[in-house]
Amino acid sequence: MTNNQLAQLVIRIGLGINMLMHGLVRLPKLGTFVAKTEVGFANTILPVLLTRFFLFTLPFLELATGILILLGGQFTRWGYFIGGLIIAALLVGTTLKEDWATAGTQMIYVIAFYLGLRGLDPYSRGRFR
Repeated sequence: MTNNQLAQLVIRIGLGINMLMHGLVRLPKLGTFVAKTEVGFANTILPVLLTRFFLFTLPFLELATGILILLGGQFTRWGYFIGGLIIAALLVGTTLKEDWATAGTQMIYVIAFYLGLRGLDPYSRGRFR
């Protein structure tokens, strides 16, 4: 295995487990998670119904994203892409709350998903066809 292949494996396992566990730990306490989290959006322009729908859906999306990333192959590609979209949606809410510290953390996820997705491209590994 090349260093680039090992790096891709490391980011795949790390992001896959991270997203999988985000979903898994929230599912058993879904109602509590939604009730606790939605309070933080009360003073934003986001409609309550939209916020609640997103929060009830989020753990399932995170779980599915983690599974896709860990499965490998083309599944990983779509897992990284969906993960990036999830983080983009989270950034909308986070920045509306003006929670810049959390937005900074979410930007690290954006970079990680970018690097994971970019690492799947054969041109980024120095092999030109």
